[in-house]
Amino acid sequence: MLTRRRIGASAVLSMALLAMTGAVQAQDIELTYSTFLDPANDTDPRVAAQAEMLAKFEELHPGVKVKILVDPTAANLARGLKSGSGEPDIGRVTSYSLPELVLTGNVAELDGRIAADGIENDDWLLPLETAKFNGHFYGMPQDFRIPLLMYRAGLLEKAGVAAPTTWDEVCATGSKLTGDNLIGYAVPLGNSGGLGGAQALGEYVLSTMLAPDGKYFAEDGREIAFSRETFVRAAQTIKELYKTCGTTPETSLQFGYSEVHDGLRAGTVAMATFGLARFRALVAQGAGDDLHWAPAPSYSADDKQTVFGFRVVLNANSAHPDEAWELIKFATGPEGQAILAKGGEVVARKSAYDAPYFKDPAAQRQKDWAKLVVERGQVVSYSVILTKFHEIVGEALQRMVLRDGSPEDAYDEVISSYERELARVK
Repeated sequence: MLTRRRIGASAVLSMALLAMTGAVQAQDIELTYSTFLDPANDTDPRVAAQAEMLAKFEELHPGVKVKILVDPTAANLARGLKSGSGEPDIGRVTSYSLPELVLTGNVAELDGRIAADGIENDDWLLPLETAKFNGHFYGMPQDFRIPLLMYRAGLLEKAGVAAPTTWDEVCATGSKLTGDNLIGYAVPLGNSGGLGGAQALGEYVLSTMLAPDGKYFAEDGREIAFSRETFVRAAQTIKELYKTCGTTPETSLQFGYSEVHDGLRAGTVAMATFGLARFRALVAQGAGDDLHWAPAPSYSADDKQTVFGFRVVLNANSAHPDEAWELIKFATGPEGQAILAKGGEVVARKSAYDAPYFKDPAAQRQKDWAKLVVERGQVVSYSVILTKFHEIVGEALQRMVLRDGSPEDAYDEVISSYERELARVK
């Protein structure tokens, strides 16, 4: 039988052990990371690369754990920011959606942290300065995506045509391909298959057509910066692709991301300007070696192309901002970027391309795309209501095609509708 003294000593020891355990647990910090990459998806190489990158971060930062919030459209991140919640701590968002999130007032400005850590401007495919919104840093670049012309080589070979480099060539080439349930060049204008009206058109085509000089929207993301003449030329080009050239039948007016993707995969779409992130998926899903790529068409063969990419942002209300910043730095730093590159992304950090992975011939395509970003890529300012802008433009261009309207009338409709919607935003 235990004596009273022994019971007391035991209790003291137990309390001490509990206190020690509590102290260890108190040191554990959990960061919530919002991303569209689902850890449960074991077929996406980007998921494996993300897991390896996060495991390495946790190894370098004992006591910090990262929890993934699967957030395909960043809706949960946006909801958390709008409500002032401290979660998720970190979010991976597209550069074109960043202004809309900054508008919440809850995306942390990173200027001071970048300066304090001496993060250089030039160790990026495009200078870090280009990642600013309204004169400040609100996110760190993680990868870049430049529009590509994707085409089914067998269909072009059968028609005796080459991959086009200009819009005039798209018109001539596409007209020789269209027919027999085949779309020569798909122009996505519809509300289906993705976020917002004509979202795919805005990302891959219009943001380049409307900003030949890099002027898309004002630096603060509010006023339109492209000219009337530029818009009219772009709208006229799209109308001709539907009406005069016959490259795109009116049955595809409702096309969005999914329809273009499925058409390229099945071979019912011969060509389209699409995002490079879909190339590997299309190859794996049946397009195989028949799917080729080339620089996206433009008005001249060497025009700049608007690039976007993913930025990693810090929630201004995070309970652990310093640890979250360390994760952002690692995910966008040379070591973390070299790991993420294994997933097939065109990572943003220039020095990451010195990693052993890029000596493998399998990585050549990524290196080619990175070179394209450096040589022909440009970054533009986006609207704080970009999703609404895409809907406005998509509807105006649809009406122009269906009613045989004028590009000038489409411009007037876009401007008046955009100004009305912008007035509702503080």
